[in-house]
Amino acid sequence: MELFSEFIGDLNLSDLPLEGGSYTWSRGSVRPSMSRIDRVLVSQDWEEHYPDVTQRILPRPVSDHFPVLVEVGGMARGKSPFRFENMWLKTDGFIDRVQSWWNRHSFSGTPSFVFAKKMKALKEDIIQWN
Repeated sequence: MELFSEFIGDLNLSDLPLEGGSYTWSRGSVRPSMSRIDRVLVSQDWEEHYPDVTQRILPRPVSDHFPVLVEVGGMARGKSPFRFENMWLKTDGFIDRVQSWWNRHSFSGTPSFVFAKKMKALKEDIIQWN
């Protein structure tokens, strides 16, 4: 047990808070014995990547252990990706706007660099227009 505790400390792991109860194991009904022996350990990096993570006990169907559910609400990410909406094509004059925005921007460099810069500028124009 001491080596395992050292391992947890060395890796700076943390035990997620338990929702739905205080114990994950119990035995007996006259003089019940209860303990929190089932745990979910995570690193700081993992917790930062999944900030909405929770650990919850579920009803105990057969075993003397309560099942533990780990739920992750979502991943921490940067900006959401640009999504082209097909409904924009149904807006009168949209294609003409895109063409004028495209022609308005001028960059110099390799063809792939110019294309990437124009696409980025066009994206900003479309976002502002939307």
